[in-house]
Amino acid sequence: MNSPQASYTMETTTSRRKFLQSSSALLLGAAASTSQVSRAQQYVTNPIEQDYWPLVRSKFAFSEASVPMNAANLCPSFRAVAETVEMLTYDIDRDCSFNNRAKFEGLLERSRYLVAEQLNVSADEIALVRNTSEANNIINNGIRLNEGDEVLLWDQNHPTNNVAWDVRAARFGLVVNKVSSPDKPRSKQELIDAFTSQFTSRTQVLSITHVSNLSGIKLPIKEIVEAAHAKNIYVHVDGAQAWGAMSLDLKDLDVDSFSASAHKWYMGPKEAGLLYVKEQNIDRIWPNTVAPGWGSNVKTALTGARKFESLGQRDDAGLAAVGVAAIQHNEIGTKRIHDRIVQLAQRLKTGISELGLELVTPMDPELSFGVCITKAANSEGGNISNRLYTEHGIAAAATGGVRLCPTIYNSPEHIDRAIAGMREIMI
Repeated sequence: MNSPQASYTMETTTSRRKFLQSSSALLLGAAASTSQVSRAQQYVTNPIEQDYWPLVRSKFAFSEASVPMNAANLCPSFRAVAETVEMLTYDIDRDCSFNNRAKFEGLLERSRYLVAEQLNVSADEIALVRNTSEANNIINNGIRLNEGDEVLLWDQNHPTNNVAWDVRAARFGLVVNKVSSPDKPRSKQELIDAFTSQFTSRTQVLSITHVSNLSGIKLPIKEIVEAAHAKNIYVHVDGAQAWGAMSLDLKDLDVDSFSASAHKWYMGPKEAGLLYVKEQNIDRIWPNTVAPGWGSNVKTALTGARKFESLGQRDDAGLAAVGVAAIQHNEIGTKRIHDRIVQLAQRLKTGISELGLELVTPMDPELSFGVCITKAANSEGGNISNRLYTEHGIAAAATGGVRLCPTIYNSPEHIDRAIAGMREIMI
């Protein structure tokens, strides 16, 4: 008679073999439990939302004792994503031959296609890189600029979209200017004017952030891009706090390039990221890295934005799992995700405001999104966020104050628990 461990091993091996029989099974069948998906689909048009979102919550493995509410930094992956990474990593370890790994090219292209479709752009305009930081630096280092050219930045950009430009400016004699937006903007127009008033004849690049991780302010990207293009200014947008949270149409926004990470609001695999480059700009940008797969000469064999992902050995399992995350988003619906995050964020901000605490983030959802920051006195953000976790089981961050960033795996009860924790700690 087989031991329990032997039976488990045999069952697991059989399961893995079945799972790995085809890429279509990976991306279409193993993306989620059939029972969960079929049950969830019953509620897609059901107005009783409280019956739907617990099914979404069940797609994640975290414990109710330690609830993640810091999507601006790191999200748990969908269960299906984590299982895919585990199984495909095992598959590579079991057989790392070129013959076996050949299937990953198709899985990568499937991931690329699904991501491009969600963003309403061409697959040839999408590079799947390692994270937002790498994507930002590809644009920073790759765009052609001359000594004396001006790069305009938002002072709330992430360091990889801010300090990195200072480094390039020091090397090549560029001029970097930083825009400060109003601390408490009253309208989209105030934010638009903050940037357009700084455009000059020397401004060649505007590099900004869709939603600030420091204040939670959401920039009116479409209007800013339109004004910049009227001055022939290239616009790069760091979308780390937007991809996977907002319902995005990059063609409509008309950005020249856009970066993001799968490990944040996209709830995908770790060390996978997005770089979108508009088709007519691809030839303007040089890649940071040239590795095997590039081709034999300057006119690379790689087509479109793929030239930006010539990075040497990659995590093939992770890149395949980007497609699994995309399917999860499609099943729920990107607009449904967008609306749920707004709903949770507004509940959170309203509750914090009713405590008499000061929000750094605008209350108006037209000027903000899922990043919610409360002002903390005397740099107490770290202590407060630590107590929220240890005493109330809510994982926050001390960025710009006390930062809480709810997303679709969070519930109204999680929001209320966070508010109660803030009351106990800060009032």
